[in-house]
Amino acid sequence: MQIKILSLLTIMSLFVACIEEFNPKIDGYLDLLVIDGMITNEPGPYIVRLSKTLAVDDLDYFPVTGANIVIFDDFDTEETLVELEPGVYSTNPLGIRGEVGRKYRITIDVDGKTYQSDFEELEEPVGIDSIYAKVEYKETVEGSFEGVQFYIDTETTNTKQFLWVPIETYEYKGDLELNYVYWSFTAIDTITNPSLKTCWRTEKVIETLTFSTKGLTYPKIKNFPLHYVNTSTKKLSEKYSVLINQYSITEEAYKYWNEIKKQSAESGSLYTTQPFQVKGNLINPNNPKDIILGYFWAAGVSKKRVFVEKPPLNFSYSKCEGNVQALIDLKGYPPPWPVYVTTVKVGIEGKSLGMADVSCFDCKENGGTEEEPEFWED
Repeated sequence: MQIKILSLLTIMSLFVACIEEFNPKIDGYLDLLVIDGMITNEPGPYIVRLSKTLAVDDLDYFPVTGANIVIFDDFDTEETLVELEPGVYSTNPLGIRGEVGRKYRITIDVDGKTYQSDFEELEEPVGIDSIYAKVEYKETVEGSFEGVQFYIDTETTNTKQFLWVPIETYEYKGDLELNYVYWSFTAIDTITNPSLKTCWRTEKVIETLTFSTKGLTYPKIKNFPLHYVNTSTKKLSEKYSVLINQYSITEEAYKYWNEIKKQSAESGSLYTTQPFQVKGNLINPNNPKDIILGYFWAAGVSKKRVFVEKPPLNFSYSKCEGNVQALIDLKGYPPPWPVYVTTVKVGIEGKSLGMADVSCFDCKENGGTEEEPEFWED
């Protein structure tokens, strides 16, 4: 069954091979610099993030401040980035501009050391022909679910290597209507504000999606699978949108992201590819053994947004219910105030009151915002 989707052109941070059992506390892989930065054919500003890692099993990154970061092109144009916030560096919106066919590199001076990348050519962007969704049933590590698989077709192209970065936005609602807030046994507010119910949340799809057209008899990508959204969460429960960022990248950048892709596919266990074995494109020319992770890359980018209405599927995420007995027992076991109360259906026509956690009522508690995105389609 194919879902009808509406497309809308619109408008970034992204995201070997020795297989062996390893200890995630290896000292040689601690406290390493990590760079995440790029330049595209779109107007700036361009953002570079600089951080440090701790243990290999720690997903937290700690910002590195006070670095001197400069982007150069092959015509000797250069721009020094400004630190907007800890670890986040930016070009001027009216500063250096990525151009197709030009080459770019970066230097980083920090803690008395210098790191530099090779030049990366900015490839010509390729148009997106269509993005479409199909209902599919898949086995995952979390179980078996129905869901929606997204696919992409590109326009005809001479570009060989692609990277896709989906940014998803979805509308969802709180499970329960909030009727009362008990601030104490005697202080009770009646709630009539419905705005707590509907939220929108935007996040990057954590999946590395790459493809090379080498070996294709016709230089056009058709029916390439992007990401899959199952029914174990609220993402498809109201309306779902995804902005597909399609990057045309160099062969060297493709090799890097493809290694990241392989690592991700194996990451269900620590007994997989060691994550710090991925070689990026920055070096310390004064000390080749000094490791810096990540990649600075140039890319031509095309973007397309699509919307998917709630599909006719069975959703398996858990839903809140008002607890009538807990509210009755309140005087004997007073909880931390406030207490959030909803109306609960009892029997065929009866009603009572029950309490539940605030996250059951206020959708913002689950990471969203009440502000509808400007691009949203009602």
